[in-house]
Amino acid sequence: MRVVTQPDHARLAGELVRLWRTDGLPDHPRRDELLFAVREHDNGWREADAAPRVDAPTGRPADFLAFPPAERREVWRRSTARYAATHPYAALLITEHALALLADREGGAEGTAFLAALADRRLELQLATRVGAEELAADYRFLQLADGIALAACAGWREPFERAGMRVEARDSGHLLRPFPLTGSTTFKVPCRSIPDRRYQGDADLGGTLAAARWEEFSVRVAALESG
Repeated sequence: MRVVTQPDHARLAGELVRLWRTDGLPDHPRRDELLFAVREHDNGWREADAAPRVDAPTGRPADFLAFPPAERREVWRRSTARYAATHPYAALLITEHALALLADREGGAEGTAFLAALADRRLELQLATRVGAEELAADYRFLQLADGIALAACAGWREPFERAGMRVEARDSGHLLRPFPLTGSTTFKVPCRSIPDRRYQGDADLGGTLAAARWEEFSVRVAALESG
């Protein structure tokens, strides 16, 4: 079983956007902050990945989908707050990402209140950065696309999908994109650890196994998906 941390997945997304050559990104006035946001969009998972959890029903490592709601909210509180003072526009994009991810996953009074607090933070950051809703949506598309491509690569998704106007297909030759935003086919290296594919008895069992696992790298090739 290959294990990739959320921050390492985000760094792959950041590398993708760093090499993006379409959609006006090379000359974008907020390019540096946008790249920072993509690279750091999962910053709140650092603490969670340092103390890995087991998903009790399956006995497997708990990924971002299996995290308990209260702890997941704490992750996104950290993610959206960490850079609010030093990188407010990046924090705004990360907050937009949190709202997009959690809109259909939060329920009950606590979940509703949490989404409302995120919406308030988004408004505060918009006012601080003077970025309107249309500009924010256009910039968020880069994060949305890079996040989807990086997730597909790190999680080993094989089903084709479309996101924000781009089609992504996984082949033996790599992950193929249409339209293709880079100058040419590119291979990225992602840190990972390999652990036995078994049921883990608890957090200590998983944590000890991960601590003993050797760090490795795997390759992610991204290329153009031809029409037809």
